[in-house]
Amino acid sequence: MIRLINAIDGFLMQLEKLLLFLFCLCLTGIMVTQVVLRYFFGAPLFWAEEVSVQFLIFMTVFGVSYLTKLHQHISIDFILEQLNAKGRAGVEWLLGLFMLLLMGLLCFYAWEWILRPDVQLEKSGTTGLPKWYTYAAFPIALSFLCWHQLTRLLNQCFPQPGREAL
Repeated sequence: MIRLINAIDGFLMQLEKLLLFLFCLCLTGIMVTQVVLRYFFGAPLFWAEEVSVQFLIFMTVFGVSYLTKLHQHISIDFILEQLNAKGRAGVEWLLGLFMLLLMGLLCFYAWEWILRPDVQLEKSGTTGLPKWYTYAAFPIALSFLCWHQLTRLLNQCFPQPGREAL
């Protein structure tokens, strides 16, 4: 069962990696096009700034989830370094559980918010697209983040033979 969970976790990580690449590529393309059209042709894209901000939001929220999977968030760990291996593992597990509970709560409320009818009726000012397209990035990325954190905790509790506990 743990192998299946780890396989799904790896797939989600690869999906996030692809999404981050595509979002960055689109953001760069839009901004370069905007600069060329504005300064060389005097005809800027009226929607470029709004869409660029949306791609930046997407990159941020999915990037946080991706960094959770890689365990590369900035942390202050000088107290953990003073503990023995068993104490460090216990404290890290408790902190991971706290993070999972907190992100799970945020994820629940994000899904609840995005599914409200008044939120789904909001339209963007420049593009006319529903704003929930942009808002949906938050609960989706938080769901991925919760999955990564749950997988990490399960791997700490049930390490696989031949595989280092994360």
